[in-house]
Amino acid sequence: MTEGVRRASARKHGIRRLVGVAAVFGGVAALGIGLASSASGGKNSYRASHGPPYTFVVSNNFLGNDWRPQVEKLAQLTAELPPFKGKVNVKIVNSQSTNQAQIADLNSIIQTKPDAIMLIPGSSTALNPTIKRACDAGILVFTISAPVTEPCAWNVNQDFYGGMTGVGQWMAMVLKGKGSVFVDHGIPGLGISKDIENGFRKGLKDAGPDIKVSGMFNGQYAPGPEQSGITSLLVGNPDVNGVMTQGYCTPVFNAFKQANKASVPATCYGYNGELGACAQSGRACAILSGSPVVMQIAMKQALDVLEGKPAPPKNKIIPVPMTLFISAKPKVSVSVPGVKVQVLKSGANFFPNLPPGLALPYTLPQYKIAAPDAVGKK
Repeated sequence: MTEGVRRASARKHGIRRLVGVAAVFGGVAALGIGLASSASGGKNSYRASHGPPYTFVVSNNFLGNDWRPQVEKLAQLTAELPPFKGKVNVKIVNSQSTNQAQIADLNSIIQTKPDAIMLIPGSSTALNPTIKRACDAGILVFTISAPVTEPCAWNVNQDFYGGMTGVGQWMAMVLKGKGSVFVDHGIPGLGISKDIENGFRKGLKDAGPDIKVSGMFNGQYAPGPEQSGITSLLVGNPDVNGVMTQGYCTPVFNAFKQANKASVPATCYGYNGELGACAQSGRACAILSGSPVVMQIAMKQALDVLEGKPAPPKNKIIPVPMTLFISAKPKVSVSVPGVKVQVLKSGANFFPNLPPGLALPYTLPQYKIAAPDAVGKK
């Protein structure tokens, strides 16, 4: 489940409309031995055992799409801006795409004793013992868009399940409750992939109980595996009526074009190029935002904790704003609690002059970052 405004005017008119600052909960949290607790207004807060600069390490295990490099670049750019500048140094560690490799790298990171780890985990559970080891060593652990079940970590995350129920409802409405769809498993075994799939299935069932799932594939959040999976399924299911992906919509259009078939309704995530492709005549899409600003929210929370400000409670998701973009035609009405719904419109929520792989919104408005600088490099 990682490029910014080329001109200040583009940044001014459109992208800022997409960005909302997440509400952050205050409360009680228990951290490791490297933090001292103090009372403040009746609530516990935690402060680093030393002053700045603090070291934040980004741990990532996958670079196969545009979002991952972008979120890493955003961490580095944000560290150079207030309130982080002079207080936070960011290091990036990219592991091979296995849990074992990421665990080995995390153990090495723990030995260097950073102040915080910004973790994009490859599993919801496999890294738990290593995360607990980091917490016990006094290191703050914040997960980015992929929650884990270890209670000492803070999970900063979009409500992908809730958002995808709206996507499933949209698909059912567009298909008028009939037909069949392909469903993307994403990365099997990853909690976020299950949330995305289960949310879609829930919304699809609620609004179109007679619609069948005629095929499933492992898109791995990347265009190549998505198109390959869809192409393979089309051989045995040529009359499928819609496709849900966990990454990109263009692989759907390309696979159907190669099979000499008309496009079908598709779902994907909020890359600038996907929004533009979906706005073309004859195409119908529902696109959920998966913004890299989740990294900025996590970094600010980590800095606040290290500086002794009230910490978010454990076992609570720190929320990230979400937007559902839908095609103007066919016209359907989708309502999802906590999710903004916008009709695709050039210059308002996608931008032809910006890089296609730019995940939107690409920055929170308080951090002045230009789009060309925010483009990640794969």
